[in-house]
Amino acid sequence: MKLAVALTFSATLSAVPLLAQTNLETNAGVHFNFSTPGAGNLALGGAFLALAFDASAAYTNPAGLTTIAAPESLIEGRHWYYTHVFTDRGRLIGNPSVDPTDFDDHAGLVDGRAENQVTGLSYLSYVYPRDDWSFSLYRHELVNFKADFSTHGAYLTEDRNRSPRGIPGETDARLAALRNQMDVSINSYGAAAAYQVGQGFSLGVTISYYDFAIDSLALRFLPSLFSAPDFTSDPLVNFQTQRGKDSDWGVAAGFLWESPRRRWSLGGVYRQGPSFTFQATNDPGPGTTLPFSRSVQKAAFHVPDIYGIGLAFQPSDACRVAFDYDRVRYSQLLRGFVDIFNLAALPPVNPLFPTPPDPELNRFVIDDTGELHLGMEYAFLQRWPVLTLRAGGWYEPDHSLRFEGKNAGFEAVFRRGANLMHYTAGLGLAIRRIQVDAAIDHSDRVSVISLSAGFRY
Repeated sequence: MKLAVALTFSATLSAVPLLAQTNLETNAGVHFNFSTPGAGNLALGGAFLALAFDASAAYTNPAGLTTIAAPESLIEGRHWYYTHVFTDRGRLIGNPSVDPTDFDDHAGLVDGRAENQVTGLSYLSYVYPRDDWSFSLYRHELVNFKADFSTHGAYLTEDRNRSPRGIPGETDARLAALRNQMDVSINSYGAAAAYQVGQGFSLGVTISYYDFAIDSLALRFLPSLFSAPDFTSDPLVNFQTQRGKDSDWGVAAGFLWESPRRRWSLGGVYRQGPSFTFQATNDPGPGTTLPFSRSVQKAAFHVPDIYGIGLAFQPSDACRVAFDYDRVRYSQLLRGFVDIFNLAALPPVNPLFPTPPDPELNRFVIDDTGELHLGMEYAFLQRWPVLTLRAGGWYEPDHSLRFEGKNAGFEAVFRRGANLMHYTAGLGLAIRRIQVDAAIDHSDRVSVISLSAGFRY
């Protein structure tokens, strides 16, 4: 059996369970998604492509900017609550120890859970309409992610020997215990323009500049074979980092069609994801009994491209229903995938088998997904201030980084995740030239609270 001492952080970022394209275990335990801005958008379950009724359209569907009749600005703050699910302990195969004092007391793998919270100014924009044109400038916090969790170390085989290095690709009975921390941020600064081609039909384009930063550290400890880890006294055998800052450009294009009486509308968008690079390192620790050389590699991080189509129906002036389908190309996250442990370069532990193990990087998989978004709103137009109630939901198929090879350690850590259902709700108040909206999006892995204010001039 081969050992994979690497913990994952996926997203997921929800909605992505993957952030960085390396086989570090931290990347399998985290989840985030690439959110679109606006509390109104969030409350409608993200079904916004055919509505695009406020300044958040500059990012979501720039063609919708032509529906804004007067200069308008929007500011939004969000609070994210992340739940990380990861392989913590238990046993991949075989039976646990019969000694009640041993830590090896669970048949099957056992997940651990940890939580982190982040708050930030998520969106800021200004829209200026002129004749058949509309223009906008914006700043959007695409990703604001934090993870901080530890694992106890799962058992992989019936073997009672221990690798002296505690790294993937070697025979071992147990994964090393890990302490993980990670921070990832992606901010975009963009300009959008939209033009009303004809009655009820508009086209829009956005150009965005993205700033990216990642900082992660995974410390790997080897406890006694049948004991719980002690991170203050167990030997630190190796550690891995993912660090770097980078920038890139991206473009988006959209369309919006409205029927003559505006009862029906159809919208679509293509959004190109930026690509970044960062440095991935693997270092021996002071507790390593068979030292190896430090490895420094350049890894890539791709924000996936998105294709979306949306349909909205307005049965009355007070009520609107919207549906979106988004195709998210999460498989692009595997471009430039890097073995952070550089397994192929490690010296053999057993001189009788001098050939290094196959890292099996081609056996890591991430699926493209099709997200379904549905939302509804009802406005009480006879009251002042005008109150609007919104509700919706969206379906997020699993897009975890998973391993489908023979390496037991990778198999234990990089597993298929769960499909998620997000439930959303919110309300809005229109007070003269001010629109205030609040919304919540809840799922088992990521929950978001949003508050935004729009100002018309």
